[in-house]
Amino acid sequence: MSENSFGRTLYPLALVLWTGAFGWYALKVSAAASSLSRDAGRLEDQARALDTGARRLRSLARESGERAGDARFLQDIPNILPEDKGYLRTQKAIEGEVALLRAKVSKRLKGVLHLVIDAKANKLYVKKGAQLLWQADVSVGRGGVLKDAKSGRKWEFVTPRGEFRVIGKALNPQWRKPDWAYVEFGEPVPPPEDPSRMVSGELGAYVLNLGDGYLIHGTKREELLGRPASHGCVRVGAADLEKLYQTVPNGTKVYIFE
Repeated sequence: MSENSFGRTLYPLALVLWTGAFGWYALKVSAAASSLSRDAGRLEDQARALDTGARRLRSLARESGERAGDARFLQDIPNILPEDKGYLRTQKAIEGEVALLRAKVSKRLKGVLHLVIDAKANKLYVKKGAQLLWQADVSVGRGGVLKDAKSGRKWEFVTPRGEFRVIGKALNPQWRKPDWAYVEFGEPVPPPEDPSRMVSGELGAYVLNLGDGYLIHGTKREELLGRPASHGCVRVGAADLEKLYQTVPNGTKVYIFE
């Protein structure tokens, strides 16, 4: 066979083989592309599902937070109201209990005249049993401590709390100045029985004695009534002090609270 004849036979065969190989490779690439397309579709579906799940989780988290807040609110209600935590009383039930308590207090007091002093509000109430007769602005102890640098003695300017009695009354009383009245202004303290201690007009026209040095008396500073301003006694305006003196007998109970 001549060289030209061999060449004419070999070239067509090579072309056929190359065309077949190229076609096979093209089919393989096409199959891979189809697989990648399917995988991309599946990934998109999974991404959409994850996004939907994330939105659902956020919604559940918000709902859970709101429910937790409601639970805390309901749990705290028994701590706000004066009642057992096992149940919630209605306003009507509370009003009924208050009425019952008032009835018990009224029965215990048996319609007796007494004084009630609210040291926080600086108010004095004149009551007969549970009935309020009248009320007045007062000044109770202003608080604070005074210390004598020389002797080391201390005085606290507060009105005591508790139950007391009117153990005596006086008209146009004189005030025996205590030691603290001198120490407060840096003055020398005189002997206990020194006549200079006796001062007229300082306590007003009347005084009701509660014992232990505590008095209900008048004041020269009526503009301070309704505020804590005294050194421990209960200060009252002139008109209300006269009413107290005329209507409150010795032995009357006095309740001071805050």
